[in-house]
Amino acid sequence: YTIEVIVRKTGLELGNGAQVVAAMPNIDEQYDLEKLTAMLMRLKKDYPQKNDATVLMEPDIEYETLIQIMDRVRETEVPDEESEEAEKLVLFPLISIGDAP
Repeated sequence: YTIEVIVRKTGLELGNGAQVVAAMPNIDEQYDLEKLTAMLMRLKKDYPQKNDATVLMEPDIEYETLIQIMDRVRETEVPDEESEEAEKLVLFPLISIGDAP
């Protein structure tokens, strides 16, 4: 199973290497990073041994956007129910970057 996060000017797409499995349109011209994180967490639960993902970007996407997306793909924070502090959850730390199809 391949995990691809495709960054387009109009929003984000999640692909499996063969097709797009989810589209997340921009909300108020902003990427829906919370939804992306939720979907990536679900994928990590389904594929716990998977450590790699690919971020594919359309031309003219800002560098800062790439960094934000990579940070979300790499890890997230989940609340610890006992201590109420955030705990880091590693998602897909091995990230490749390429051009969006």
